[in-house]
Amino acid sequence: MDDLNDLFLFAAVVQHKGFSAAARATGIEKTRLSRRVAALEQRLGVLLLQRSTRVVALTEAGARFYERCQVVIEGAQSAYESIHELKTEPSGNVRISCALILAQSYLAPILPGYMASYPKVNVMLDASDRVVNLLEERFDIAIRATPKIDDAAGLVARELGQARQILVASPVYLAHFGRPQQLADLAKLQIISGLAELQDRVAYWTLFQETQREVVQLVPRLVSGDLRVQLEAAIHGIGVALMPEPLVSAALRANDLEQVLPQWCAAEHVVHLTYPKPRGMLPSVRSMIDYLMIHMPAAILERSV
Repeated sequence: MDDLNDLFLFAAVVQHKGFSAAARATGIEKTRLSRRVAALEQRLGVLLLQRSTRVVALTEAGARFYERCQVVIEGAQSAYESIHELKTEPSGNVRISCALILAQSYLAPILPGYMASYPKVNVMLDASDRVVNLLEERFDIAIRATPKIDDAAGLVARELGQARQILVASPVYLAHFGRPQQLADLAKLQIISGLAELQDRVAYWTLFQETQREVVQLVPRLVSGDLRVQLEAAIHGIGVALMPEPLVSAALRANDLEQVLPQWCAAEHVVHLTYPKPRGMLPSVRSMIDYLMIHMPAAILERSV
């Protein structure tokens, strides 16, 4: 493709009605302007300007070419202005990937506040439990709950809050099958397990009581990698589940769930957000990260029992 700068220089000569005036307006030497326009004419194989000592006039080909040049130049100027606008005020799109239950529990209550504060920002939220590749799928931010934060090349991870995992079950289920008094009693009950705890069809739960650590091996009736499925199954009396405390707090307060063996709990899950390294980050993405870092820890703490 030819150098688009030549189109700009040609248009400047036309707009300012001569090489001398165009040179003063653009800060480019008159002789250089003349050479660039002449080179453009040579590449096109037509004369664009009629030159005299007193005036520069468009030829028929020049008039047609100038008309098209204006469209290109205006489009380029608009492109530059759009980037300048993005860099000076939060606007445009922010793409977020968030685990479904985290979106429902923590993000949904605070997201309207952000959008009211930044009316020019559009938010596209992928609320699902699939693990996305931020760089390849062009997400700006991901929010996940995991036992630990793994380092990822090209990404920044920031902790939003922590949530211990507790044992819960439906009060109706416990009234029917009995409330366990010790860890060994869990083997007498049905178990709801996540995929991460499963190995050879056996769920391994590592539980702590002060300085005591025990690994309980159980055969689950239901296995799901979706925390929402686990939560609903526990509420509907399928069995005992081991879940992050903030995610079950509402059900505990509503007496839809009851904590089992409250002296025991599992390692804390870390709720964190990840995003590409901030070099060249747009204000829209930066404003969202700052907002989440302020408001999401409070939302997680509020949901804790």
